[in-house]
Amino acid sequence: MKERNVDLINITRIDLLKGRSNVDLNQLSKLLLDNYSNKKGDSHGSSRYEDSYCPPCTLVDSIIEEMKMDFHAATKENIVVDNYWGHIHEKNMSTTLHNHIPSYVSSVLYVKIPKNAGHIVFRSRANPYDSPHSTKFEPEEGVYYIFPSFLDHFVTRNMSDDIRISLSFNFNKSE
Repeated sequence: MKERNVDLINITRIDLLKGRSNVDLNQLSKLLLDNYSNKKGDSHGSSRYEDSYCPPCTLVDSIIEEMKMDFHAATKENIVVDNYWGHIHEKNMSTTLHNHIPSYVSSVLYVKIPKNAGHIVFRSRANPYDSPHSTKFEPEEGVYYIFPSFLDHFVTRNMSDDIRISLSFNFNKSE
């Protein structure tokens, strides 16, 4: 058989960055719980209603710097934070499929994760005629994921009697 010269080219690779924050999670948990009633949306029908305001502070600034530094180490790209918010799920709460377009990358940091608190599920579809591919991760306290903002994702139901607390971020490219 005659030898052939071919190249394998991957055009659908999607990378996620998994990191760990060094901040005081108890202090961060208190900050988010203190602001739980200050909702980003004004009605139960709003997708932002389950999101809570998180005030600027040195604790959050430290997390942002960790994420920016880790993202640059992995990609050689610089990012700048656009916005962030707290996310607290009580028993039986979940988040429906969504993405964070038009941001460049998004992130979620897990602050308090009781047993049976659910999973984050990323869903990609390389071809609109194919079934989507889902990958789920069990959250770990102190761990964060940075992912492309276009990547659809959802959070499964919190089956714990305790609350699940996370902090979400959107970033854009820094020039």
